[in-house]
Amino acid sequence: MEAAVRLSKSKREHLSDRILKLIQDDPQIHILTNIDLVVRAVDDAIFENLLEEQQIDDEVEALLDQNYHEIRASEMDVGALRSKMKREICRKKGFVL
Repeated sequence: MEAAVRLSKSKREHLSDRILKLIQDDPQIHILTNIDLVVRAVDDAIFENLLEEQQIDDEVEALLDQNYHEIRASEMDVGALRSKMKREICRKKGFVL
């Protein structure tokens, strides 16, 4: 549940409310009932997205750990390598950052 730490529940709820406002401001979309259900669905989607990103981060860290000695021997920039690996894993999984 580390992803929940990245974005607190109150911040997710605030973001969900802002997204709802954007939806309601769209003249082509009309939510007539169950607004709370829409907010909850948006909040759930944000939370699931954060969990998936955390899983990707964990996968990247595991790969870095597996190749620690090679990375150190090659004097690679770990931060740049981490970013590149994350982008590649996201691309393969169809996950948009």
